[in-house]
Amino acid sequence: MSVDSDGPEPIYRQIAAVITGRIADGTYAPNRLVPSEAAVCEEFGVSRRTARSAYQVLAEQGLVVTAPGKGTYVAPRQGSSKGKEH
Repeated sequence: MSVDSDGPEPIYRQIAAVITGRIADGTYAPNRLVPSEAAVCEEFGVSRRTARSAYQVLAEQGLVVTAPGKGTYVAPRQGSSKGKEH
């Protein structure tokens, strides 16, 4: 999927939206790695800073978490834990 560099929406937000869609449709499963910043750079033809900004947006939305030294993962789905008290 490509991004619209001439549109009003910042490219990093467009990339975040694409990744959000992939999380929603199950392409990227909970507790599994998402593509690295380098892979995002290659796929979308953007700088590392742009890729990092996209992942920052996703982290702020609670969709991804970063494990230092391991990578960035899809956050666990809310309400999916067993033994939850009511």
